[in-house]
Amino acid sequence: MQRSTFKVLFYVKRQSEKSGQVPIMGRITINGTMSQFSCKLTVRSSLWDAKANKASGKSLEAQRINEKLENIKTNIGKQYQRLCDRDSYVTAEKVRNAFLGTGDDCRLLLQTFDEYLADFRKRVGKDRAYSSYDNYRKRRNRLASFLEYEYHVKDIAFKELKRDFIEKFVVYLSSIQGIRSGTILPQHVGLTRARNFQCIHIKYLSFGLSS
Repeated sequence: MQRSTFKVLFYVKRQSEKSGQVPIMGRITINGTMSQFSCKLTVRSSLWDAKANKASGKSLEAQRINEKLENIKTNIGKQYQRLCDRDSYVTAEKVRNAFLGTGDDCRLLLQTFDEYLADFRKRVGKDRAYSSYDNYRKRRNRLASFLEYEYHVKDIAFKELKRDFIEKFVVYLSSIQGIRSGTILPQHVGLTRARNFQCIHIKYLSFGLSS
């Protein structure tokens, strides 16, 4: 793997400008793969230098923004290095997920689901039925297909989940997967308020599907 292809740059979404402020986005590229993320920062449109990928000038505002962007870039670089030391193949998506998972919300959705399934499988024949395990496995696969379809990723960090995630999943199940709406039970979906709705109970996310 050629590590020299690793790059992080920043840009703004001018189409999302509000009151002269535009959101700052980040883009990671590695060996032909690319992944984008929100920096959770805004900047005055007139202050952004598109060529330099940072705020222009030496004002306190520009210095504050550029310092935060530099911290983001440094943290992404650390995650990239960690993954390179651990994995034989590193993609931009892996690095983005690792970066977004830094701190309290460090879990990935499917990763957590897979861990739940692994624990469930160990209990089959004891206090769990294989048919229940198989149903959860099918639901996990539907969720994986949804992430590919809607977000074009193989997994997603909990901190990236928004309020409309469940609604989009329900629409996907009925319109794309062809599951009858009557077999989708939204009340079986547990979305808690922990850390701004970023904690999802895997046991219930898979929905109460009859098939």
